[in-house]
Amino acid sequence: MGGLFKFLGDILKPVLTLLVTAFLLAFIASVFSPAADEWITGHVPAWERLDPAIAQVREWLGMEEPDPWWMFWDDN
Repeated sequence: MGGLFKFLGDILKPVLTLLVTAFLLAFIASVFSPAADEWITGHVPAWERLDPAIAQVREWLGMEEPDPWWMFWDDN
């Protein structure tokens, strides 16, 4: 029976890695692009439950301010 669990574990590790990577990339896209956030929410309605987390990360990065700290170049 131990061989079966090892076999299933060997199969599920890459799948889990891909799912976690896709989730993190989608979360990063949602933080930096409101359009991407709307698109993801349109395709995955449960994604809007992450809105408080996305808003918090945007606040930490200073993206809610008129001039975020990471935009050091001048628009003029």
